[in-house]
Amino acid sequence: MSHYDVKAGLEKIEGFSVIGVSVITDNDKGAEEINALWEEFFQKQIGQKIKNRVDDVIYAVYSDYEGDHTRPYRYTIGYRIKDGNNNFYNNLNDSLHHVQVKGADYAMMSAAGQQPKALIETWTAIWQSDLDRRFETDFEVYGKRFFEEGVHEVLVAIGVNL
Repeated sequence: MSHYDVKAGLEKIEGFSVIGVSVITDNDKGAEEINALWEEFFQKQIGQKIKNRVDDVIYAVYSDYEGDHTRPYRYTIGYRIKDGNNNFYNNLNDSLHHVQVKGADYAMMSAAGQQPKALIETWTAIWQSDLDRRFETDFEVYGKRFFEEGVHEVLVAIGVNL
């Protein structure tokens, strides 16, 4: 699986805030619960409820790890909001969750092609890799290229210790 290590670029990312819908899950029941959360995200049109969001890019954030990737974690789907003011509390209606993505070094990987197959393959490679993971926050970015026909690219950012 080392061909993924070659494709990974390292990026120093400043911390940022995401607000959205959230579930605490683990890898045993994650697929089912995460699918249900995506359905809720689109059905409830969460984007329209989030004021002061930066743009239309969707973030899926992994946080509150109780250990390594075999242990429970929190998964939040939402939008990045403007930092620097405390207005995000206005957004916390309808049981929306606020998560702070930690400023850190991240290994950046691209999962493009047929989804969710490409994303699952990328995560499997991450679990099998020798990345020195921080297990604080990791995230996926669903931007314009995700919605492009034939591209469906998700950026996966894994917090690492250098």
